[in-house]
Amino acid sequence: MTKNDFEHKLLMGSELYIGSIPTYRITLGDMAAFPYGYSCCQQLIGLLCLRETNLPSLPQSGRNISPWEFLTARLYAEADAITASSEENPLFLTQSLLPFLEMLFHQKVVFHYEKDCFHIGAGKNPSVLNGQNFPILQQILRERNCLTDSELSEEEENPNSEMAKMLLAKRRRLREKVKRLKGNAGEENELTMQDLISIFAEAAHMTPEYVYKNYDVYQFNNQFNRLKIMEDYQVNIKALLAGAKSEDIELKHWLTKIN
Repeated sequence: MTKNDFEHKLLMGSELYIGSIPTYRITLGDMAAFPYGYSCCQQLIGLLCLRETNLPSLPQSGRNISPWEFLTARLYAEADAITASSEENPLFLTQSLLPFLEMLFHQKVVFHYEKDCFHIGAGKNPSVLNGQNFPILQQILRERNCLTDSELSEEEENPNSEMAKMLLAKRRRLREKVKRLKGNAGEENELTMQDLISIFAEAAHMTPEYVYKNYDVYQFNNQFNRLKIMEDYQVNIKALLAGAKSEDIELKHWLTKIN
């Protein structure tokens, strides 16, 4: 499948496969209605999408723990704790992870401790999610949840031209500035996901319920950014007509790629 084909499927909300195992989009409404809450869904996605470089190394070998090893180690460690607990705790993976995966696969999911894998589906021959195909699941979740641009690629880290180095340095400075601005702003002034959904629904003349039911994170991010490009274009055109200097305005037509 080409990158172009893959992006078509993401935008349409099609099933994406781990071998022969279909995974389904999780809408914003699915996340909001999740028994443990939207925030718990975000935490689970973050956990499932961990990269090896974010994990500690083993003291004996010096190699990093793989994301699969980290996930299963947490499941083993929590198994006894949840048995002894008298209250439900959404931070326990044995309570929240399986319902999340069932929402993703649309099938019953069970973790088999003796086989160190997840069984997906009922019957005698369930599908298996294990350390071998787990990276494919990670890639799907990263793409669906717009997490692929959070880290620099190897090419970006080692640019082969001075211009590329300058652009990357500028991007790093801008990212740091954004982080500082976010840090200086009070939490009450920060836009939340529900704020963004409300803004998009109003601007696109939809009800928030429609957005929740019909958009996953990728689709929402795509359409919100497209809307922003269109709004910026219209505002800049009005500014030019009102006498603003063209050199002071970065006019970008809305018929363009989303960066």
